[in-house]
Order: sequence, then structure tokens, then C-alpha cells
Amino acid sequence: MASMRAAIFCGLTLFAQEASARLFLKPRSSLSPASVIYNQSFAEVKLGPFDTEADACDYCSSSYTKQGDAPAGPIAPQCVCMALPDAAATNKFTMFCATPPSAAGYVGDKKGCTCKFRDMENMGKTTCKKI
Repeated sequence: MASMRAAIFCGLTLFAQEASARLFLKPRSSLSPASVIYNQSFAEVKLGPFDTEADACDYCSSSYTKQGDAPAGPIAPQCVCMALPDAAATNKFTMFCATPPSAAGYVGDKKGCTCKFRDMENMGKTTCKKI
């Protein structure tokens, strides 16, 4: 009787080990050296250049990102419009619209500004406050 219990115990132990190995170990085919690795690269899209910071801000306020067209848009209606100097063109500006607060730090590092629409202190014109 004891030998029968020992045989059943050993059989169950081997079955459990094999089952756990199948569940937790990767199949050999996934470990092959022929895995494909893709290169990642940075992509950037710039909107501009605009002649003034206010022009960049005005474009941002009516952009597809902020306003959009149904059913696909708007993309980010709560984004904050900002303008920053265009690195490729002298005295030109690029529109920037972002939702995360950390974006203001990025724009501030680039000597940019935050858009202020209908600024009543400036006769209702669009202005841009330096960050």
C-alpha cells in the first residue's frame, strides 16, 4: 500500500513539474537568434514658421489639435498653446500645443512663451508671455 502511494506521489510530482515548465518557460522557437530588432528614431513635426509669436498663437487656437473636426477631432482640446523661436529661421516662430505641464519647461528652455488670447491689457490682442 505504501509503495502504491509513493508511486502515485511520484507520478503527480512529475506531472506537476512538466505542467509548470510548460506554463512558465518560453518555447524554444521564441529563443531563436533570428529575432528581429527594429531601430527606433526620434520624429518631430513642426508647424511654422510664423512671423510673430501672436501669429503662431492664433494658428494654434484654431488648429486641428485644439478645435478638430468630428468625428476624429479635436485631438487635445485642453492643450496649452505656446510659441517658441524657430531654430531654422531667424526671427520666426513655431507653434507648440501640449497638455502636460512639463511641456512648459521644454518651451521655457527654448526661450518660448505661453499664449494669451484676447489680452484685455493689450486691447484684446493675442499676446505671448515669456516662460
